[in-house]
Amino acid sequence: MTLKYFRLPQDASDPLHLGNEKEENVHQHQSFSWKSLILSLLAVVNFSLTVSIIVMLREKPTPDGFAKVDSLTTTWNQFWWNTAYSPKNHSDSDDLWEAILPSHGFVAMDRKWAEQRQWPASMYLPSDHSKGVYLLEAYHQLHCLRILRNTFWEAVEHRPFTYHPSSHMEHCFDTLRQSVMCNADNTPLYTFGDKTAGNGQLHRCRDWNELRDFATANTACYRDSVGDIPLGEHFGYCDDGVDGLTAP
Repeated sequence: MTLKYFRLPQDASDPLHLGNEKEENVHQHQSFSWKSLILSLLAVVNFSLTVSIIVMLREKPTPDGFAKVDSLTTTWNQFWWNTAYSPKNHSDSDDLWEAILPSHGFVAMDRKWAEQRQWPASMYLPSDHSKGVYLLEAYHQLHCLRILRNTFWEAVEHRPFTYHPSSHMEHCFDTLRQSVMCNADNTPLYTFGDKTAGNGQLHRCRDWNELRDFATANTACYRDSVGDIPLGEHFGYCDDGVDGLTAP
């Protein structure tokens, strides 16, 4: 008599069968989770590399002779159509504009340190020839703004000029033009034709307090003058670390 064996169908209600099935599902789920995690990480790395390559291709290499400076912290500031510096009656802000000290931006840096940072050669600090004197660009622009504003209102109101119009004025206009084009702020300002374009909108800025603190820590103790005075007489006058401006 020949015996035949048949594989019994597994009963879905069999506890042993259910246990094996659950264990298999757990292993499959764990395997799927690890695969998903690895794939996600690979996607993030690939995206980061792609972005880095695009940025590298868009940015030109830093040329020799470009003065290396530390990056300032990014801040997000609202721009307003009118502030304390632009009231309806301009004379109400005269004191604020007069309080701005562009001279705060004159710094004295160790000449060897400056050379290592590719800063161009500059004049000696009269009291210490191991240091060179520099004017930070933002304070240079403030210098021009103050002169232009002052001269504008003196011309409008037919008052004697503090700074007689000259080629220096043209330099200031052109300095601001170059700065605007250099920074190329592409913030899209909303407008409804009511002279309030972009009022209250956020802008990506640099931390002014950090710039002021750098200038304070490395001050050349320089003072401005309206009239011409010997170069050496500009130095030896340290301010109290205040440049007359309050960061937003």
